[in-house]
Amino acid sequence: MRYETIIFDLDGTLRENQPHFMDALRDCLKKLDITVDGFQWRLTERWVHRYWAHSPEIIEDVKQYGNDGVWNAFLRRLMSQVGHPPASDEDVAHFAGVLSEHFQPVSQLTPGALETLQALKSTDVVLGVLSNRSNDFSDELDHLGIADYFDFTLAAGEVGHWKPRPEVFWAALERAGHIPAEAALYVGDNYYADIVGATNAGLDSVLVDSRRVFTDVPARRVERIDEILPWLESV
Repeated sequence: MRYETIIFDLDGTLRENQPHFMDALRDCLKKLDITVDGFQWRLTERWVHRYWAHSPEIIEDVKQYGNDGVWNAFLRRLMSQVGHPPASDEDVAHFAGVLSEHFQPVSQLTPGALETLQALKSTDVVLGVLSNRSNDFSDELDHLGIADYFDFTLAAGEVGHWKPRPEVFWAALERAGHIPAEAALYVGDNYYADIVGATNAGLDSVLVDSRRVFTDVPARRVERIDEILPWLESV
Protein backbone atom coordinates (compact mmCIF):
# COMPACT_ATOMS: atom_id res chain seq x y z
CA MET A 1 0.00 0.00 0.00
CA ARG A 2 1.48 3.30 -1.09
CA TYR A 3 -0.54 5.32 1.42
CA GLU A 4 -0.22 5.34 5.19
CA THR A 5 -3.69 6.82 5.61
CA ILE A 6 -6.85 7.01 3.49
CA ILE A 7 -9.35 9.64 4.61
CA PHE A 8 -12.93 9.72 3.41
CA ASP A 9 -15.53 12.44 3.12
CA LEU A 10 -18.84 11.40 4.69
CA ASP A 11 -21.87 12.98 2.99
CA GLY A 12 -22.16 12.00 -0.65
CA THR A 13 -19.12 9.73 -0.45
CA LEU A 14 -19.68 7.09 2.25
CA ARG A 15 -23.37 7.86 2.74
CA GLU A 16 -26.17 9.37 0.69
CA ASN A 17 -29.78 10.34 1.11
CA GLN A 18 -32.58 8.38 -0.51
CA PRO A 19 -34.08 10.13 -2.37
CA HIS A 20 -31.06 12.13 -3.41
CA PHE A 21 -31.07 15.76 -2.32
CA MET A 22 -30.65 17.07 -5.86
CA ASP A 23 -33.50 14.92 -7.17
CA ALA A 24 -35.71 16.23 -4.38
CA LEU A 25 -34.77 19.82 -5.23
CA ARG A 26 -35.61 19.29 -8.89
CA ASP A 27 -38.95 17.63 -8.09
CA CYS A 28 -39.93 20.45 -5.74
CA LEU A 29 -39.02 23.05 -8.34
CA LYS A 30 -41.38 21.27 -10.73
CA LYS A 31 -44.13 21.60 -8.13
CA LEU A 32 -43.49 25.35 -8.34
CA ASP A 33 -43.78 25.14 -12.17
CA ILE A 34 -40.03 25.65 -12.57
CA THR A 35 -38.67 23.08 -15.05
CA VAL A 36 -34.91 22.73 -15.60
CA ASP A 37 -33.51 20.80 -18.56
CA GLY A 38 -30.79 18.16 -18.18
CA PHE A 39 -27.80 20.27 -19.16
CA GLN A 40 -28.87 23.23 -17.03
CA TRP A 41 -29.50 20.90 -14.09
CA ARG A 42 -25.99 19.46 -14.40
CA LEU A 43 -24.63 23.00 -14.15
CA THR A 44 -26.94 23.58 -11.20
CA GLU A 45 -25.59 20.50 -9.40
CA ARG A 46 -22.08 21.82 -9.88
CA TRP A 47 -23.15 25.18 -8.50
CA VAL A 48 -24.67 23.50 -5.42
CA HIS A 49 -21.39 21.66 -4.78
CA ARG A 50 -19.48 24.92 -5.10
CA TYR A 51 -21.87 26.89 -2.87
CA TRP A 52 -21.52 24.48 0.05
CA ALA A 53 -17.74 24.29 -0.38
CA HIS A 54 -17.27 27.35 1.84
CA SER A 55 -17.75 29.54 -1.23
CA PRO A 56 -17.66 33.36 -1.18
CA GLU A 57 -21.47 33.24 -1.59
CA ILE A 58 -22.10 31.19 1.53
CA ILE A 59 -19.62 33.30 3.51
CA GLU A 60 -21.55 36.40 2.39
CA ASP A 61 -24.88 34.77 3.28
CA VAL A 62 -23.70 33.79 6.76
CA LYS A 63 -22.46 37.32 7.35
CA GLN A 64 -25.74 38.85 6.16
CA TYR A 65 -28.33 36.37 7.47
CA GLY A 66 -26.53 34.38 10.17
CA ASN A 67 -26.34 30.60 10.34
CA ASP A 68 -30.10 30.28 10.79
CA GLY A 69 -30.79 32.21 7.59
CA VAL A 70 -28.35 30.44 5.29
CA TRP A 71 -30.83 27.78 4.16
CA ASN A 72 -33.32 30.30 2.78
CA ALA A 73 -30.47 32.31 1.29
CA PHE A 74 -29.30 29.17 -0.52
CA LEU A 75 -32.80 28.49 -1.85
CA ARG A 76 -33.09 32.08 -3.09
CA ARG A 77 -29.78 31.73 -4.96
CA LEU A 78 -30.83 28.34 -6.33
CA MET A 79 -34.03 29.79 -7.78
CA SER A 80 -31.98 32.49 -9.45
CA GLN A 81 -29.51 29.89 -10.72
CA VAL A 82 -32.24 28.03 -12.61
CA GLY A 83 -33.64 31.18 -14.17
CA HIS A 84 -36.41 32.19 -11.78
CA PRO A 85 -37.03 35.96 -11.56
CA PRO A 86 -35.80 37.57 -8.32
CA ALA A 87 -37.62 35.66 -5.59
CA SER A 88 -39.56 37.40 -2.85
CA ASP A 89 -39.37 36.29 0.78
CA GLU A 90 -42.79 34.67 0.26
CA ASP A 91 -41.53 32.73 -2.78
CA VAL A 92 -38.55 31.42 -0.83
CA ALA A 93 -40.64 30.51 2.20
CA HIS A 94 -43.08 28.63 -0.04
CA PHE A 95 -40.21 26.72 -1.71
CA ALA A 96 -38.76 25.85 1.71
CA GLY A 97 -42.15 24.59 2.86
CA VAL A 98 -42.66 22.41 -0.23
CA LEU A 99 -39.18 20.95 0.17
CA SER A 100 -39.69 20.26 3.87
CA GLU A 101 -42.98 18.50 3.15
CA HIS A 102 -41.78 16.31 0.29
CA PHE A 103 -38.14 15.61 1.20
CA GLN A 104 -38.07 13.00 3.96
CA PRO A 105 -34.72 11.31 3.28
CA VAL A 106 -33.36 8.03 4.56
CA SER A 107 -29.60 7.86 5.19
CA GLN A 108 -27.87 4.88 3.63
CA LEU A 109 -24.42 3.71 2.55
CA THR A 110 -23.40 4.51 -1.01
CA PRO A 111 -23.01 1.52 -3.35
CA GLY A 112 -19.67 -0.17 -2.74
CA ALA A 113 -18.86 1.72 0.48
CA LEU A 114 -19.05 -1.26 2.81
CA GLU A 115 -17.03 -3.49 0.47
CA THR A 116 -14.37 -0.78 0.20
CA LEU A 117 -14.05 -0.40 3.95
CA GLN A 118 -13.95 -4.17 4.49
CA ALA A 119 -11.12 -4.53 1.99
CA LEU A 120 -9.09 -1.64 3.40
CA LYS A 121 -9.57 -2.70 7.02
CA SER A 122 -7.59 -5.86 6.27
CA THR A 123 -4.54 -3.71 5.48
CA ASP A 124 -2.40 -1.67 7.87
CA VAL A 125 -3.54 1.66 6.44
CA VAL A 126 -5.00 4.20 8.89
CA LEU A 127 -8.62 4.92 7.96
CA GLY A 128 -10.40 8.16 8.81
CA VAL A 129 -13.37 10.37 8.03
CA LEU A 130 -13.14 14.14 7.55
CA SER A 131 -16.47 15.91 7.11
CA ASN A 132 -17.46 19.55 6.74
CA ARG A 133 -20.09 19.02 9.42
CA SER A 134 -20.09 21.34 12.39
CA ASN A 135 -20.34 18.66 15.08
CA ASP A 136 -19.26 15.12 15.87
CA PHE A 137 -20.98 12.57 13.61
CA SER A 138 -20.18 9.31 15.42
CA ASP A 139 -23.90 8.59 15.84
CA GLU A 140 -24.30 8.68 12.05
CA LEU A 141 -21.44 6.19 11.60
CA ASP A 142 -23.02 3.92 14.22
CA HIS A 143 -26.37 4.14 12.44
CA LEU A 144 -24.72 3.16 9.16
CA GLY A 145 -22.86 0.29 10.83
CA ILE A 146 -19.38 1.45 9.84
CA ALA A 147 -18.01 3.15 12.98
CA ASP A 148 -15.62 0.30 13.77
CA TYR A 149 -13.83 0.61 10.44
CA PHE A 150 -12.24 3.96 11.29
CA ASP A 151 -9.23 4.84 13.39
CA PHE A 152 -10.25 8.50 13.67
CA THR A 153 -12.89 11.03 12.64
CA LEU A 154 -12.88 14.81 12.39
CA ALA A 155 -15.68 17.32 11.93
CA ALA A 156 -14.49 20.63 10.49
CA GLY A 157 -16.36 22.50 13.20
CA GLU A 158 -14.06 20.94 15.79
CA VAL A 159 -11.09 22.91 14.45
CA GLY A 160 -12.88 25.96 13.01
CA HIS A 161 -11.59 25.41 9.47
CA TRP A 162 -13.72 24.16 6.61
CA LYS A 163 -12.92 22.32 3.42
CA PRO A 164 -11.37 23.38 1.08
CA ARG A 165 -9.08 25.18 3.58
CA PRO A 166 -5.82 23.20 3.83
CA GLU A 167 -5.76 23.60 7.61
CA VAL A 168 -8.62 21.14 8.10
CA PHE A 169 -6.82 18.49 6.05
CA TRP A 170 -3.64 19.04 8.04
CA ALA A 171 -5.65 18.66 11.25
CA ALA A 172 -6.91 15.31 9.96
CA LEU A 173 -3.36 14.20 9.24
CA GLU A 174 -2.37 15.07 12.80
CA ARG A 175 -5.28 13.05 14.11
CA ALA A 176 -4.21 10.14 11.90
CA GLY A 177 -0.88 10.06 13.73
CA HIS A 178 1.09 12.98 12.26
CA ILE A 179 1.22 11.30 8.86
CA PRO A 180 2.82 13.44 6.12
CA ALA A 181 0.55 14.75 3.38
CA GLU A 182 2.43 12.91 0.64
CA ALA A 183 1.54 9.60 2.33
CA ALA A 184 -2.20 10.37 2.43
CA LEU A 185 -5.14 9.90 0.08
CA TYR A 186 -8.43 11.78 0.36
CA VAL A 187 -11.63 10.40 -1.20
CA GLY A 188 -14.60 12.74 -1.69
CA ASP A 189 -17.50 13.64 -3.97
CA ASN A 190 -17.24 17.46 -4.04
CA TYR A 191 -14.62 18.64 -6.51
CA TYR A 192 -14.39 22.12 -5.00
CA ALA A 193 -14.24 21.14 -1.33
CA ASP A 194 -12.61 17.73 -1.45
CA ILE A 195 -10.33 17.55 -4.47
CA VAL A 196 -9.16 21.15 -4.69
CA GLY A 197 -8.81 21.27 -0.91
CA ALA A 198 -6.88 18.03 -0.58
CA THR A 199 -4.61 18.90 -3.50
CA ASN A 200 -3.77 22.32 -2.07
CA ALA A 201 -2.98 20.64 1.26
CA GLY A 202 -0.55 18.26 -0.46
CA LEU A 203 -2.65 15.07 -0.36
CA ASP A 204 -3.46 12.80 -3.28
CA SER A 205 -7.18 12.60 -4.01
CA VAL A 206 -9.89 10.63 -5.79
CA LEU A 207 -13.23 12.11 -6.83
CA VAL A 208 -16.29 9.87 -6.47
CA ASP A 209 -18.62 11.25 -9.15
CA SER A 210 -21.58 8.86 -9.15
CA ARG A 211 -23.90 11.40 -10.80
CA ARG A 212 -21.41 12.35 -13.54
CA VAL A 213 -21.39 16.00 -12.57
CA PHE A 214 -17.63 16.52 -12.90
CA THR A 215 -16.70 14.50 -15.97
CA ASP A 216 -14.45 17.25 -17.35
CA VAL A 217 -12.42 18.26 -14.28
CA PRO A 218 -8.68 17.58 -13.89
CA ALA A 219 -8.97 14.88 -11.22
CA ARG A 220 -8.60 11.16 -10.71
CA ARG A 221 -12.26 10.17 -10.95
CA VAL A 222 -14.42 7.09 -10.29
CA GLU A 223 -18.18 6.61 -10.40
CA ARG A 224 -18.39 4.07 -7.55
CA ILE A 225 -16.31 4.22 -4.42
CA ASP A 226 -15.18 0.59 -4.68
CA GLU A 227 -13.50 1.43 -7.99
CA ILE A 228 -10.62 2.83 -5.95
CA LEU A 229 -9.65 -0.70 -4.83
CA PRO A 230 -8.11 -1.96 -8.11
CA TRP A 231 -6.48 1.43 -8.57
CA LEU A 232 -4.91 1.22 -5.11
CA GLU A 233 -3.52 -2.20 -5.96
CA SER A 234 -1.94 -0.79 -9.12
CA VAL A 235 -0.16 2.03 -7.28
